[in-house]
Amino acid sequence: MSITSPIPVLHNSGGSTLRYEDEALVLRRSDEEVRIPLPAVARIHAEGRAVAVELTAPTGTAPAVHRLDDVSEAAAALFAEAVTAVLPERAAGADPVDGSALVVVRALTESPDEERRRRAKRRTRIGIATVGSVFLALALAVGIHGQPIVALLTLLVGPVGAASLAYAWMGAEDLYLQWYLPRRGITVQARRVGQSRIMGGTFQTYVYTDLHGESRTVHHRGGGATVEVAYHPDKPHIVRIPESRGQKAGSVAVTVFLILFGLVVELATVYLLYAAFVDGYPGYGPS
Repeated sequence: MSITSPIPVLHNSGGSTLRYEDEALVLRRSDEEVRIPLPAVARIHAEGRAVAVELTAPTGTAPAVHRLDDVSEAAAALFAEAVTAVLPERAAGADPVDGSALVVVRALTESPDEERRRRAKRRTRIGIATVGSVFLALALAVGIHGQPIVALLTLLVGPVGAASLAYAWMGAEDLYLQWYLPRRGITVQARRVGQSRIMGGTFQTYVYTDLHGESRTVHHRGGGATVEVAYHPDKPHIVRIPESRGQKAGSVAVTVFLILFGLVVELATVYLLYAAFVDGYPGYGPS
């Protein structure tokens, strides 16, 4: 049986983490992973919103220090206290070893999952910039031709309709996967290993093993010690926790509302732009 460590995982705003794992401290940054065995740690202490890991060093030499800044102050204090409690005892009078020689540094390359997430974020940014540029250009055009109110409404309302349709698209895709994966995918048990804060909400974190033997994580708002997850056989990173009929009905209602709302808003924006251009260009449109 796997027992989850009670020692918290420290996260900073830059995406770096510091965790206790298999009798070692693992400091992970975007480009490298530093593994510090506990015998290499002289002491660890919290400094406000930072944690400093001081390594052992022979007498007369300056010890190396690894730091993680910009973390939760409460979590940093708890982490330092908990790790200090599990540090191995050292024989009195013995000359400390060089802790730096025990540290293993590994360069990190981007995993397929990380590459997919990076590309998805890039596509999202490009989409937002494109939609924003289109509405900005339209607003400038009608504003130049004497319709400032329509220009303001275009900037304020147009993106709202576009966002509604974008969320509706994601909702429709999720509904399709909720139907497809339990029927055509692979369903396995995932076990809870902790919880995470995502976009201000608290989610339970579950781990499952795909058919290639790779461990993967999925987040869910609620659930017990284990949940069933269904993933795509050819794309194991595509995974869903099957919802109840009530949850699916709610998702359908929300998706339909977003579609209708987005269409109404965009059609109204198009009509206002059309009317503005007709009034803004003398001789354009029906006489």
